[in-house]
Amino acid sequence: MRTNLILCIVLALALVICPVAALGSDAAEEKETVPATTETNKPAEDEEYISVMSSSNGKIRKLGMREYIIGCVAAEMSADYHTEALKAQAVACYTYAKKTCEQNKKHKDSSLGNADITDSPDTHQAYLSQKQRKEKWGEKSEEYEAKISAAVDEVSGCYISYNGETALAVYHAISAGSTQSADSLWNAEIPYLISVESPGDRLSPNYMSTSKFTESEFKKIAKKCGANLDGDADEWLGKTEKSDSGYTLSVTFGENKIGASKIRDEFGLRSLCFDVAYTGDEFVFTCRGYGHGVGMSQYGADYMARQGFSWREILAHYYPGTDIV
Repeated sequence: MRTNLILCIVLALALVICPVAALGSDAAEEKETVPATTETNKPAEDEEYISVMSSSNGKIRKLGMREYIIGCVAAEMSADYHTEALKAQAVACYTYAKKTCEQNKKHKDSSLGNADITDSPDTHQAYLSQKQRKEKWGEKSEEYEAKISAAVDEVSGCYISYNGETALAVYHAISAGSTQSADSLWNAEIPYLISVESPGDRLSPNYMSTSKFTESEFKKIAKKCGANLDGDADEWLGKTEKSDSGYTLSVTFGENKIGASKIRDEFGLRSLCFDVAYTGDEFVFTCRGYGHGVGMSQYGADYMARQGFSWREILAHYYPGTDIV
């Protein structure tokens, strides 16, 4: 196990590369924020609470932890998923929030003001208010609200721990058939964030995706990645490096070795498990999975739940060696 310093560094990276939402939405558009003010929705006196900054207007809401986790699960996982998967997601959301709050107490993030966390999936994890949940679910609002609330209540207060410390419970929508390790993505070893098999993800209708770019489009975006491409387009692509679990680590564009995360961000790819090829008139990226691939696969969790696994077994699979406290 690495020292606390390494974990802090990894956490800082992980909180930027957020847990991707399962609902398939791309990164939210950046919105201009106003100076942070506080809007209080005070929980019961004996309830744990969290202060959440709105990514749309900078306002801070003080929420009861139960309401917050319900809103997180609603935003991050499809309400159609199996109840055991929803429970696993609730524990992951609570653990992620708990870890973020603990980290902020040690190293205060000045951009948060008096908040503990944001509702931005680009920074931390998403949250939907009761009004937003109702708008999202429409006529199924009452059914889904009851389903997710019951799942959250079932695991209330439970969080993932490793060696007595709150775990870094990152998650993503769909793996490439196996998850990838934190070491491959963030270059730091975390014993419970290692590659594990997740074969159910290959059954997802959103498992495969392609993105196509003309030569001029590819050249323009490659420049944003730090590569200047000249000459024949069929010579622009060089070596592709991959991890043992099949996720892309880097691709050489011209004479420049570009990291996979940079390529994914600039080209708007759905996954870090991708291949790129030149067809003679365009460049085609073929992606497998959706998200960064570290930690729990949400689609994989639903698949496991439908095979009869409990939420505890799901979490034990995706975060091996951890305990539920």
